[in-house]
Amino acid sequence: MMKKTNKLMSSSFLVSLSHSITGITCCPPPASFQFHSHFLLFSTNKSNPNPKPHFPYSSNPTHANLQRLLLEKSKSGFDKLDDALAVFDKMLHMKPLPSVYQFAQLLAALVKMKRYSVAVSVFKDICVKGIPVDIVTITTVINCFCHLNRVDYAFSLLAGTIKRGFVPNVVTYNTLIRGLISRDNPAEAQLLFTNLIRFKVIQPDVVTYTTIINGLCKRAHASTAVTLFRYMEKKGCQPDTVTYNTLIDCLCKLRLVDQALGLLHEMIKKGITPNVITYSSLIQGLCDFNRWQDVNQLLSEMKTRNISPNVHTFNILVDAYGKEGMINDAEDVIEFMIQRGQHPDVVTYSALMDGYCLRGEVDKALAVLETTMKKRGIVPNICTYNILINGYCKKLKVDRAIDLFQQMPLEGLTPTIETYNTILQGFFHTGRHVDARKFFKEKMMLNKALTLDNFTCSILLHGLCQNRFVVEALSFFDTMLSAGLIPNICIYSTLIDGLSKNGHLEKARSLFDNLPLKGLRPNVKTYTMMIQAYCHVGLLNDANELVLKMEANGCLPDDVTYNTLIRGFFHNKKYNEAGVLMDEMCARGFSADASTASALLDLLKSQEQNPALLALREKFLT
Repeated sequence: MMKKTNKLMSSSFLVSLSHSITGITCCPPPASFQFHSHFLLFSTNKSNPNPKPHFPYSSNPTHANLQRLLLEKSKSGFDKLDDALAVFDKMLHMKPLPSVYQFAQLLAALVKMKRYSVAVSVFKDICVKGIPVDIVTITTVINCFCHLNRVDYAFSLLAGTIKRGFVPNVVTYNTLIRGLISRDNPAEAQLLFTNLIRFKVIQPDVVTYTTIINGLCKRAHASTAVTLFRYMEKKGCQPDTVTYNTLIDCLCKLRLVDQALGLLHEMIKKGITPNVITYSSLIQGLCDFNRWQDVNQLLSEMKTRNISPNVHTFNILVDAYGKEGMINDAEDVIEFMIQRGQHPDVVTYSALMDGYCLRGEVDKALAVLETTMKKRGIVPNICTYNILINGYCKKLKVDRAIDLFQQMPLEGLTPTIETYNTILQGFFHTGRHVDARKFFKEKMMLNKALTLDNFTCSILLHGLCQNRFVVEALSFFDTMLSAGLIPNICIYSTLIDGLSKNGHLEKARSLFDNLPLKGLRPNVKTYTMMIQAYCHVGLLNDANELVLKMEANGCLPDDVTYNTLIRGFFHNKKYNEAGVLMDEMCARGFSADASTASALLDLLKSQEQNPALLALREKFLT
């Protein structure tokens, strides 16, 4: 009776599901397979659509050998695909046929080999030949469809499964939920989860909850994830280490490290053992805040609990020390990890090189690549080269960066858009705008494999405007629009600033006024650029009105905005107004910057007895 009820619930659920879940878009199927519903010809000879796994021992030597082989390969996979297919062919010709469990083991072996499309094809052959299948086999194929980015096929198979009398279990639905999340459809995954509970199709287990929590964390919905975490506890489902790790990692990435530490203490109190993943996430979070004492405390705690840091843990420390310029500490970590039997990898040394570059010691970073890494047989990757190229460009040694750029293909590496952007920006920073424009036209625009991004456009527009090539900048901007690239607010801000500083205020104002039509909202930087442009030509009323407008639009002025406007008043000899604005700025917790102070000092030197300026000096002194 219970079985029939479950089947009805599943059918009702599926109808609801088909109406509820939308937006699972189809993509072209892999060339290696095509799925058709008529292949889902489950054998009608099965006595139980959901048999329990069993391990019958066969006295037949052939069957016994097969059992041992499949048990081993289901855990590790076959060395070669041809070997797996040869075993499948042999199984089809055996008398009697191997059990459904052994066919499931073969599919599991193919999954271990990541031969998902082959597993689907084998499953179709099994169905066509009328060999009985079970829910474990079907769930394995659903998993394959999810890995092949064909969640739509997975749901079609689910529908056929229920129609033919099979009752999907919690593992089946967990697989579908994970598939939706992996395809960046967390909303559909949540809807599926909600309907599972609503229709009482399954009792969600810790994997179900953890999978949904992971989906929420990927979207940075930490509060909702914590709420679900507490709900699962309330429902009697005990979180495990993976659940806690998922939440802790999310909280650390959102800089909520103290909450994450609270979860660590909670899990220990409940007897749930943290592992190296737990501590690595927390160490990363604490390093982001330079809380070195807390980092050392966690490392000591790991030692007490006999949890050894892995390469990832050490890489976090090397990267953190490098970013803070603590190179000696970073090198000590590498030496320590070698002593502990851990092998530094390309990530380790790239982090060390980045630390050297941040200190301006680019040649030392290069020595790490050419000496240490080569000595240890560690092959550099794109990130390694990008770090060096960026370091040399910041040292204004663009020709050395170009040498590295040309060396990358010799190492079997293809420069990324980040590589090209760095060099382009390097040329502009060194004043070599001719080389920059040539590099862009010959190496970037003509490179069909390269997709220009908004950062590329921002670099080029800024560089052109800075060198007074405004017409060329506008032409490129129009080309960019025609090519279908959608500029972001940073692109518009760059162009607005460039136009206004090159005497094209009306064009800059037109772009600014039309931002809402583009679906963009000016940020504080965009507003400040326009305020500076108005001040430069003496349009102080327009500048004041824009300050009021930005506040009305929910964008509060910052210290740069106030200092820009105050200097505008200085420039236009509106000293009393500057004093009023300075009072307002100080009331909001901001203070005058070095440029504003310097401008005031220059004015005092030339107008020593001006009462308004003397009053401003008093404001500065207090």
